[in-house]
Order: sequence, then structure tokens, then C-alpha cells
Amino acid sequence: MLGTISSNAITVEFLQAAIDPDSVSWLSGIACRNFDHIVHLDISVSWPHGSLDEETSGYGRLIFWDQTDEYLFPKGSYFILHRSYIIKGYFIARSGGTHQGISSNAFEKVDDAQVMLSPGLVERKMASGSCKQ
Repeated sequence: MLGTISSNAITVEFLQAAIDPDSVSWLSGIACRNFDHIVHLDISVSWPHGSLDEETSGYGRLIFWDQTDEYLFPKGSYFILHRSYIIKGYFIARSGGTHQGISSNAFEKVDDAQVMLSPGLVERKMASGSCKQ
């Protein structure tokens, strides 16, 4: 029947936003609601340089943080455009635990084509920056 979702549908939460210190709750919200699940991100990150690091050796991650959370993105999952970091694609949201009172939110890159070709893929645009649905 048209308009119904099959029982084997894969629902992925989608965040499309400009992320800065005032709007970062959207990123923490999608992470905490989806730990160990796939999320779709299309974000630009404008962050103060004093709380941002792009590792030049080792893992080469993009890391930024505030008073409550840190966010980690792997090498190759981001690029710079007009002074903002652009992050697009599918990720598995992971909890790295809490360190010195700060929650670690890691985003592990997954193959976009593999997700997009999954039968029954349904994307749901984020409606809240809250940790609860």
C-alpha cells in the first residue's frame, strides 16, 4: 500500500544545520538519541579556535568542545569551506564516555553508498535538539 513503511525499514535521523556554540545542542541531541546507530549529517561547523583542534598527526581527527561535550570526527570526513568545517555523510554515533565532566561524542564514518542503497531506508529530519525524542 502506498504511504506505508515496511517492517524492515531502516530509520535514520537527519541533521542539516549550521553548528556553532549557540546551536550545538542539535549535534549533541542527535548523538545521544542515536548512540550505536547510523545518523545522517549535513552540517557546517563554525567554532572558536581556542576549543577546536584539527590533528595534524596520528588520527587526524577534527575535535571541538564546550563546557559539557566534545565532538570527534575522523580524518577524511570533513573539509574547510569559507572558514567553516563541512561535514556530510552517514556516521555511527558513539559514546566515548565522560572525561573530567565532559561527554565524548564520536562520529564514526560509514560508507554512504551502502546506507543509501539499503532497502527500506527512511530518513527523519531532526525536530529537536533535546536528548529525548
